[in-house]
Amino acid sequence: MTIPEPERAAGGNRKNEPDMSALEAARGSFPFVAEAVYLNTATAGLAWTGLGQASAAFYEAKLRGICGRGDWVTTAAHARSRLANLLGVQEEAMSFTGSATEALNLACLGLPLAPGSRIAIAADEFPSVWQACLALGRSGIDIVPVEIPSEAERGAALAQAASGAQALAVSHVHWRTGTTVDLEEIGRACRASGAWLIVDGVQAVGAIPVRAELADAYCGSSFKWLLGGFGLGFMTLSERLARQWTPPFRGYANEWPSRDPQYGHLDYPGIYALGASLAFLGSLGWEAIFHRVAQLSSRLSQRLLAGGFDVMTPSTAAAGIVSIRRDDAAELVERLARQSIFVEDRDSILRASPHFYNTDAEIDGLVAALATR
Repeated sequence: MTIPEPERAAGGNRKNEPDMSALEAARGSFPFVAEAVYLNTATAGLAWTGLGQASAAFYEAKLRGICGRGDWVTTAAHARSRLANLLGVQEEAMSFTGSATEALNLACLGLPLAPGSRIAIAADEFPSVWQACLALGRSGIDIVPVEIPSEAERGAALAQAASGAQALAVSHVHWRTGTTVDLEEIGRACRASGAWLIVDGVQAVGAIPVRAELADAYCGSSFKWLLGGFGLGFMTLSERLARQWTPPFRGYANEWPSRDPQYGHLDYPGIYALGASLAFLGSLGWEAIFHRVAQLSSRLSQRLLAGGFDVMTPSTAAAGIVSIRRDDAAELVERLARQSIFVEDRDSILRASPHFYNTDAEIDGLVAALATR
């Protein structure tokens, strides 16, 4: 199969592009790219050289026991500040959690919803979002599945569902299809109906610009596009929700009547790693990172379409994930892995997710490998 060269993406005038030289040089900070074509950041981002050392710095500080706590607190404050700035929220709106799943459960369980209230959620939403909503069923909350007619209509269908619900739970970027919803449109619909908007942002933060203030609760994790470790998530609460939200878990750190989500110690090693990763990524330039992710995903989408593949991800609503429908996705993923090309199988969907450490040649190589019978 011959695959024609794609056209340059809209806005591809090189005069308007940010400087990519720092990103090209940073590729050397990821040893695994010398061994394989890693196009699976949506499952877990690559660690960069120095990440382990950053995490180990916590244990160096803990050599002094609790006397090192000042270092832990200072490092956590710096990481919180960097992350809040990336999310576009005030520092006091952001809390660290054990994972995005914990953040989603905290956000949902603390909602001021009366029995009989309705929370709407896409029928094909990520399991963690579903489970967090289902936990509300024990409190007499009705869970309303929203059928998505097509990927192009995903955002509109969710915005429409807000009118008949007291809360709406959505993924900013869908885990299987890669579709990015318009949070401004959905947030406007939620505010008009008085519904709370809960957002899972794990596939957005670090891949695209995020305005977390558009949601009442915006949840995420550190191990994907932010290139941190497992066991660390975060949650932001809007000012209006923070006034009414009730912590579902309490401990020494948030005794009644505190509304602080933090109920115990934080994952300081993970925070040390995340803080270092945010500093590293920030030094490369977030504008350049977002531009490069968009550039790579656009190239992949265009080449797949040109090759006749069934691309699910709308080109006008894409982030870092590009997905194609393939009944043989599981077999394809295994075959590609034998060629040291790593992508993901998601139930008859082949999902590729390039980050800035990938190259045009790797994108082209994936498409060529897929075209080989």
